[in-house]
Amino acid sequence: MITALITGALLYSNNKFALETVVINDWLYVGNAKIEGKYLKKATPLNKSDFLKLRGRNADPAAFNGTRFWVSTGVKVEINDKKDPTPYWLISSRKAKLLASKLN
Repeated sequence: MITALITGALLYSNNKFALETVVINDWLYVGNAKIEGKYLKKATPLNKSDFLKLRGRNADPAAFNGTRFWVSTGVKVEINDKKDPTPYWLISSRKAKLLASKLN
């Protein structure tokens, strides 16, 4: 009984805290955020070292941060929208190269 409760709680928390990243019909969705593909300038896959720097000391406070601390790689997506001051989206992804290739 207790094992079933713990398993259920773990499955629930995994789904609740997962950050879903999807590209559909030229739109990028990260969690509840979305942006149209025409505003995406360049997507760069980041290795662990570069990703951690961009999440930390090299971070731009105006950037969108769609990351989870337990994922150590990601993608930097530069934004090209004159009406939006957000310079880039930082997205955690275990498949950073694949995601970047889909966005470029």
